[in-house]
Amino acid sequence: MTHAPPPQRTLGFLGATGVGVGAIVGGGVLALAGVAFQTTGPSTILAFALNGGVALLTAASFAELAARFPQSGGTYTYARRVLTVEAAFAVGWVVWFASVVAAVLYALGFAVFLVPFLEQLVRSTGGTPPDWLGGRFALLVYAGAAVGLYSWSLSRATGSSGQWATIGKLVVFFVLIVAGFVSLVGEAPSPSDLAGRFRPFYSEGLSGVAQAMGYTFIALQGFDLIAAVGGEVRDPVRNVPRAMFASLGAALVVYLPLLFVIVAVGSPGRPIGDLAAADPEILVAAAARNFMGVTLVETELTAKNIAETVTAASNPSAKAENCSSLFRDIVVQSAVLAGISGNLHRLLAEYRVTERRSRALENIILPEIDQALREMTSHLEELDLEDAIRVRLQSR
Repeated sequence: MTHAPPPQRTLGFLGATGVGVGAIVGGGVLALAGVAFQTTGPSTILAFALNGGVALLTAASFAELAARFPQSGGTYTYARRVLTVEAAFAVGWVVWFASVVAAVLYALGFAVFLVPFLEQLVRSTGGTPPDWLGGRFALLVYAGAAVGLYSWSLSRATGSSGQWATIGKLVVFFVLIVAGFVSLVGEAPSPSDLAGRFRPFYSEGLSGVAQAMGYTFIALQGFDLIAAVGGEVRDPVRNVPRAMFASLGAALVVYLPLLFVIVAVGSPGRPIGDLAAADPEILVAAAARNFMGVTLVETELTAKNIAETVTAASNPSAKAENCSSLFRDIVVQSAVLAGISGNLHRLLAEYRVTERRSRALENIILPEIDQALREMTSHLEELDLEDAIRVRLQSR
């Protein structure tokens, strides 16, 4: 049996960090933020922050193991080196099953975000979206089509395509966060009014926070993929642990401000929990539509003089209303596409992990099993020889 050559170490610190950021940031917060807000209200921000602390502890353990065993394989490699091949085999299957569950989540998340996009397309042609467009069977078809299409695209993707996808996701989130803060500054609410939007902070008490942490912890997972490609990272003892902490920190820098602006300006006139209860799966898109649409109207008004501002505020022109409506539709579609991009990138990461595990099965586990069988055969032959010698001696 031939062994594959060892992988070349082509990833530096930024490349390894990009692997982690691409795996963490994206579909998790888009698909699960609404569920968390529905469960515990504005304290979702606290739930994500606490999950960040738990993830930092987990990343510290992974970083220690990655520095000790700077090779590709991640959890399988650690279990094989520290425990046994049998234990590593079980760990590999458990991690693989968890990856499948995560892939299902992100594929269905893609399907849910695709529905409002298709509905907007139907409305833009003057039609009425049919009920089956968001039905269960349709969602399964969308998810299956996404998996098939993305699997096909992976066979044609280059090594740098994943990094560009990560950069694109970060740009989308940056635009959403900046637009939210611009809307907040333009609205200029009083401190008491702003604080009121965060009340009640614990809509379901501390138990609600704990539930939200359980629902959303997966949104901060993905830094372990850096360990899975440790054999491709230059100076892994130094760069792998740093990249894990940097990618997790980058995710928190994106998530926490985004959740803040969703509560502050994403649900005008009603608690964020009510908006989340109405449609938790696409809450981020709905909130972005709210605060980015308000920003457009305010920009239109400030371009006029005082008299025109008063008139426009009380009776906006048809042109301004049409422009605002079009812009809101574009924002919703952009947020939907951001969710699609995040979910597809997560599927890419899970696909790559599965591919590496299959290579590990071929090049590591099977040779070790073959070697163990040869040793067992040799040992049995020695025992047979000893029994034959013993029988001869007894016959004498």
